[in-house]
Amino acid sequence: TIGKDPSCTSSSCLGVWDGLLADCPHDKNLLKGGAGCVSSQDDTPGIFAEPWDYSDTIPLLPSSSSTSPSAEDGEDGEEGGNAKNNANQQMNALILALQTSSEQRGDDVEILYQEGRYLRALFTDATSRETSVGEFYFTPDDTTVQFRINSTSKSLLLGRSSLSNNERAERLRKSLRYTKIPVLRNRKRTFFFAESDALDGFGPGSAM
Repeated sequence: TIGKDPSCTSSSCLGVWDGLLADCPHDKNLLKGGAGCVSSQDDTPGIFAEPWDYSDTIPLLPSSSSTSPSAEDGEDGEEGGNAKNNANQQMNALILALQTSSEQRGDDVEILYQEGRYLRALFTDATSRETSVGEFYFTPDDTTVQFRINSTSKSLLLGRSSLSNNERAERLRKSLRYTKIPVLRNRKRTFFFAESDALDGFGPGSAM
């Protein structure tokens, strides 16, 4: 669990819980107009967008090293260190891309929370002043980025439309030069009950 309020038990809670980000709202009235919600872990039409892969942006590592990690190194050995460094580099790249892609439109962006592989940011649309909260999670043991961007207010300026969060996410992905990951079979979270094979469903891959 990362960045989640311990007292929150709803599927709409921000943060990472069992490798999953919050659900997008499915109320039809909330989905009409505005920037909407986009998520790489919600296969609802109009909401789902493929998770990202950053493997193509990682510099090639030397094929050999003058020193080899010992058996005691474990996750702190060369391989674990490289993975951690890659995640840190990608987080720095994400923050820079958030700033540059927002500046290109005149949007405001503020980093609200960052812990390890997780980052939360607030976007304010330059045209409508509508606000949205974005969450980004670099999953461990692979090169996947799960994300969710959801509107938290309606347009404050009548007659002015906002950039959709689907488009906002796509602009960000292109800025980072990440690739899209095909949809995979996953398991969905159910609250207060243990997971079961009966909960299996087809949808975007999740980070567990």
